[in-house]
Amino acid sequence: MRMTVPTHLGDIAVRCLDPLPGARPEGAPAPSEAPALLLLHANPGDGRDFDAVLPALADRYRTFVVDWPGYGGSTAPEPGRVTPEGLVEVAERVIDALREERGVREVAVLGNSVGGYVACRLAEGTRAASVTALILVDPAGFTRHSALTRWFCREVMGRPARARRLVVPLARAYLGRLGTPSARETYARVRRLPHDERRLAVHCALWRGLADPDFGLADPAALDLPILLLWGSRDPVVPAFLDGRRAQRALPAGTSSVLLPTAHEPYNERPGLFLRHVLPFLENPRAVTARRPKPPSRPRSR
Repeated sequence: MRMTVPTHLGDIAVRCLDPLPGARPEGAPAPSEAPALLLLHANPGDGRDFDAVLPALADRYRTFVVDWPGYGGSTAPEPGRVTPEGLVEVAERVIDALREERGVREVAVLGNSVGGYVACRLAEGTRAASVTALILVDPAGFTRHSALTRWFCREVMGRPARARRLVVPLARAYLGRLGTPSARETYARVRRLPHDERRLAVHCALWRGLADPDFGLADPAALDLPILLLWGSRDPVVPAFLDGRRAQRALPAGTSSVLLPTAHEPYNERPGLFLRHVLPFLENPRAVTARRPKPPSRPRSR
């Protein structure tokens, strides 16, 4: 089942999956009572990127998969206006619609890349009371910006003429081995992006938004909910030894952090391994975070 959520950036397609009665683990809640899970994908991409792990998640949870504006089944009448901060507003509207139309009052949020950034912003913003837990997968928002990184975001990946030549080889690097049907299908969709002017415009606008002064988290250490941080050790986009370490230092001390032998999308590259960490966390987020405390943060350099 799908629902469509009107927003200022376009009509947003949300795939809605309820657990099937015969597929639920013994003792699991009835479909209408199962916990809710919201999935937020990376740029570029769409909700189908999660297809390798979706059956296992939807067996246990009321699962809602968003397509960002201009991607998948979502529209973007003005693709140049799509920004990371705009995605936060889109996700807030989706949470409101889930409450109004599906009776979802609380939801765990799983986000990859810019989707991980949006997940954090939801947890520190006006919808924080609705967010019960975060699963952050190689999230954006922890890069230390310099003149070079801002130039790259604005003038390289943010310009269609240049991004058109780079988006496919970059995807080939961040998708890893392409060893699963889901990863190969994700790569096939990216290979079509340079020939789709609207999707390319959305892709570039989001990259430019990463260099905007408004882009950034208010205070990650103040997030007051269970967090699972997953990072691919071979991520070429947001490297674990730089961005991953900054995220560990910035997030609350109780964050459960796991380094995976993958690139930027572990759910695509190693879905079984990904689920071995995600499912126990979702089953009891506070128990997992209590069992795996993070060492005290060191003072952050200026």
